[in-house]
Amino acid sequence: MKIPHVVPWRMPRLPWKGFLAGCFLLCFLAGILTANWVGQEKLLQYGMLNQYYVGQLAYAELDCGAYFLFLCRKRMKVFGMTALFAYTRFGVIVLPGVIGWYAFSLGYLFVNALVCMKFQGMLLVLLSVFPQILFYAAAYFGIGRILFGTKTEVKMPMGLQKLWNNPNLFLLLSSFLCIAAGVWMEAYVNPLLLMNFIRRM
Repeated sequence: MKIPHVVPWRMPRLPWKGFLAGCFLLCFLAGILTANWVGQEKLLQYGMLNQYYVGQLAYAELDCGAYFLFLCRKRMKVFGMTALFAYTRFGVIVLPGVIGWYAFSLGYLFVNALVCMKFQGMLLVLLSVFPQILFYAAAYFGIGRILFGTKTEVKMPMGLQKLWNNPNLFLLLSSFLCIAAGVWMEAYVNPLLLMNFIRRM
């Protein structure tokens, strides 16, 4: 009598791009609903997005170097922990959680800006995350590829595969470079864009 071959159970492969996009959209919607639940009166009373506070930013002096170091500590800490968890089973929870928190905050800010400053407030929120959001999204996309993808999905450029047998190392370094570029954009480029926009409001 032959003993039947038992195939060990494996976690099914998730359509990870759609999964992360779904987490972002759901948490963004949750942020909008939470802001509506808080109510217009409280948003107007405690929200920082109003004409007076925003107007003060137009001519504020910013030490970009100190701001860069401040942002670097905050962004790198979160990204470093997320990247670390991406190599464990807890990464499936941590990465969507980080992305979801950013999406929730963005949704809440959108409603806050709309209540306090109308359409100009929404433009201000959009501008406040540009252009660094492009680099941050690319960095977390790389972490998602490490967490959910396979090693054969990434082809190393310029023959680097001979030096690094693990393409995930290339993804990790690229993600860190994207985070660094995003922090630089947020510290040096974004404030200029915001100040110019606010002065023309």
